[in-house]
Amino acid sequence: MPFPGFRCAALLLLVACAAKQATPERPLPKPNIDPGRKPPTPQPATPEPEEGLRPMVPADAAYAHGWMPLASTGVDQFLRAHPSYDGRNVLIGILDTGIDAGISGLEKTSTGEPKILDLRDFSDEGAVPLQRVTPAGDAVEIAGHRLSGFGRVAALNTSGPYYGGVIRELPLGPPPASDLNGNGKASDTLVVLVTRATDGWILLADTDGDGSLAGERPVHDYLLARETFGWAARGRTPRITLAANFSAGPTTAEPQLDLVFDSFSHGSHVAGIAAGHDIYGVPGFDGVAPGAQLLGLKIANSAQGSITTTGSMIRAIDYAIRFASARRLPLVLNLSFGVGNEIEGTARIDAMVDSVLEANPSLVFTISAGNDGPGLSTLGFPGSAKLAIGVGAMLPAVFLSPGPGGSRDDQLAYFSSRGGELAKPDLVTPGVAYSTVPRWSTGQEIEQGTSMAAPHAAGLAALLVSGLAQEKHPIDARAIKQALMVTARPLQGGTFLDEGTGLPEVGAAYRWLLGERPVPDITVHALGEVGWTTAALDEVNAAGSGLKQRFELVRSGSTPPATYVLRSDAAWISAPTRVTLTGPKTIIELRYTPSAVSSPGASIGTVSGWGTDSLLGPAFRLVTTLIAPAPVSPGARQLRSGVRIEPGTLLRTFFRADSARPVEVQVSPASLGQKGLAFLHEPDGMPYREESARPIGPPQGEAVYQIDGRDVVAGTYEVVAIAGASQALGVNLQVTHSPMLLHLTRDKSGPIGTLTNTTVSPVKTEVAMLLGGAERVETIVAKTSVVRRIPFIAPAWARSVVVDVTMSREQWGRFTDFGVTLFDSAGRQIEKQPLNYAFGRLQAKLPGGHADMPVELALFPGFADTADQSWTARASIRLYADTAIALQPTSDSVITIPSGKTATARFALPDSPWPLGDAFFPLAVLAARADEHTWTREGGLPLPNPPIAR
Repeated sequence: MPFPGFRCAALLLLVACAAKQATPERPLPKPNIDPGRKPPTPQPATPEPEEGLRPMVPADAAYAHGWMPLASTGVDQFLRAHPSYDGRNVLIGILDTGIDAGISGLEKTSTGEPKILDLRDFSDEGAVPLQRVTPAGDAVEIAGHRLSGFGRVAALNTSGPYYGGVIRELPLGPPPASDLNGNGKASDTLVVLVTRATDGWILLADTDGDGSLAGERPVHDYLLARETFGWAARGRTPRITLAANFSAGPTTAEPQLDLVFDSFSHGSHVAGIAAGHDIYGVPGFDGVAPGAQLLGLKIANSAQGSITTTGSMIRAIDYAIRFASARRLPLVLNLSFGVGNEIEGTARIDAMVDSVLEANPSLVFTISAGNDGPGLSTLGFPGSAKLAIGVGAMLPAVFLSPGPGGSRDDQLAYFSSRGGELAKPDLVTPGVAYSTVPRWSTGQEIEQGTSMAAPHAAGLAALLVSGLAQEKHPIDARAIKQALMVTARPLQGGTFLDEGTGLPEVGAAYRWLLGERPVPDITVHALGEVGWTTAALDEVNAAGSGLKQRFELVRSGSTPPATYVLRSDAAWISAPTRVTLTGPKTIIELRYTPSAVSSPGASIGTVSGWGTDSLLGPAFRLVTTLIAPAPVSPGARQLRSGVRIEPGTLLRTFFRADSARPVEVQVSPASLGQKGLAFLHEPDGMPYREESARPIGPPQGEAVYQIDGRDVVAGTYEVVAIAGASQALGVNLQVTHSPMLLHLTRDKSGPIGTLTNTTVSPVKTEVAMLLGGAERVETIVAKTSVVRRIPFIAPAWARSVVVDVTMSREQWGRFTDFGVTLFDSAGRQIEKQPLNYAFGRLQAKLPGGHADMPVELALFPGFADTADQSWTARASIRLYADTAIALQPTSDSVITIPSGKTATARFALPDSPWPLGDAFFPLAVLAARADEHTWTREGGLPLPNPPIAR
């Protein structure tokens, strides 16, 4: 899925724009700097007047304020020194949601060449099934729609055959993106007619909606003629631009048609950052590489939640390589897509990307790191591919509020995903920009995320490739990656796992490349952990003095021996002085001093290997994270008290948790008036499933996470507190563990609450059980990537729906995406939430006052390839009522539980006041109050012995 769609929250506490007024009477609004890109706000159901389409900020004002932050990476200075090295004669492939070719700024390069060379759809979103049609006089009927003016078609082909097809707006998602004809409705069915002219297949459509094809312009395949079209009432400009892809059928010569368009605006925004030129008609308002040309490779199906489809990434990559090779153009690829790693270093798409890059050593590939930060081990795949450039995000000073002294400094982006088990990201670039969007998305020009950082890095690579090609230097992707990393500068408070080597400077990288230094090809593996390139050691507070880790360095067996000096940046790491690599594999052992890491924190250190040429930079890095989590300790425990966090920096805190033991986390400012953000990450890095990012300080006060016993995961949780960009923050952090493990079951007599006291003292608790709705559980076992649909009825009493989808961590690495969408009976999307990990939660409100409502849960699996498409998942569908009903206890509701013992509380289950529906069972919450805290465990109450399905 597109990374800016990863997680969205309107968090303006850390960053704000210091823009002045564009004109005395119209101040510039502050850009909405979010940790992820939000889909556009749904528009009214009537067409918005043309004058209502206003940008967030006028383009000339955005240019004047530097909101395409080229200065952060030295692009402005580099192009002043080398104006012809602006990306000309380089092709940048954008693997994304498509590119809208009608945007001003994506039309021409700096030298007047066409900006977009081709647009191709690999997602199937725009597939239009065609059937033969027969005209009747001057008219033709297509799917019940009568079109006159057939003479226009006959003039191009007098004998046929003729084909008709339709594209329906409704499945494309919410308006305005799905309102292809701009009439304020997203329920139209639009028809196209296809035939063969003397110069190839063509498409004609009633673009002005007058019911006639007379005067309509034929549209060829975009690659042949770079023609586009769009639907709009006469006198209006189409709000979305479409292109046609024609191909022959698999068994016949009849045509296949795909319409290419960007109904998410993500790909268009990314394209403008990488290579826009004279954006929105403002001279000089450029992306990073304005001379480069673009290849729009649509891999995401917005109708399925903006997810990639099976094999779409690899098919698009293969097409781009063949396209560039046929035209002898150097190629840079950008992928602002990905999902969270579960078992780092094992994703199938990572291996496939690395295989492609091994076979194409001149191909530079930039990939977003993800927006799941600031927790460790949040790096997404395929940004974790070894040979690609994994790109994190920083916030340019131009978008930040001034500090106490009036100064502004670039800062790491809090949302940018971090490494942990993998030594990534490689570097960081600006993760926010004002860029190009389709006309329907006007007002969304400023977006933030690592999706914005990756195309900036792709543009930097295009500048370097352009300069090298013009000066007849070899183009080697490994050298370009090394140049960008070696010459980067670290940002305040960042470690290698936060930012890689930091923020690159393109001029310095180019000068480094002119030395044509050979870059060693050395791969690092942390022994004992499959796929890991770092050591991530937990529970070091329980370790003895013999804590150590062995790393394996792998290189080509034909490489001559080489000796490297080892340098450590952490006093708690002991490493050999030097190492000599003599064969294909060499083992290095590092030893650690656990006492240097105090609970409940972590330390990150790096040992780097240096050859005789210090300008080459490190040949390899051995990264270690030591984590000393606070142990499980029933009751309240103050883990942080008044700890100061400098502006724009963070504090990490770790604690252990048990399954079935509810936990409460409180993060608060130590002083009145201070503001910041808190984030909670589950074991292995996944952001907390309910809402990870929460503000602290006025007016919200403290951030409180109450983790229900159903949701708590055994392992080490991470809490991150971040200070605002311009103000330090003192932080208090308290973790309170329930003294009891809670379980919820049912036997023939009714529901049972089971409570186990894990403390050394008796626990007195008051127990209650509440009936809150209904649950249904489906287990899906599939062997293909065909969409799985689960229909159900949302009863009139249901006010909201929550769907949890869970699969094994081992299985997750075979996907590139997995969409989860709820549809109503008309096919409209109620809610969509792609999975980012092997667990995902979708939450949807139902319309007020609805009757019994047919709903369909659709699961859209997208695999890296077609080799193995078998999968298994568990879907929990939960319906919630407005209010909960207290169940009558049939045993004592006040219980004293001896130390280490288990007690039960029983309740009567009356006939449900709500019709539950087919396959649903009651949904209840067990609540236990002890020591002024109420602990909960939600769970379903299925029949103890359900009948066997036959």
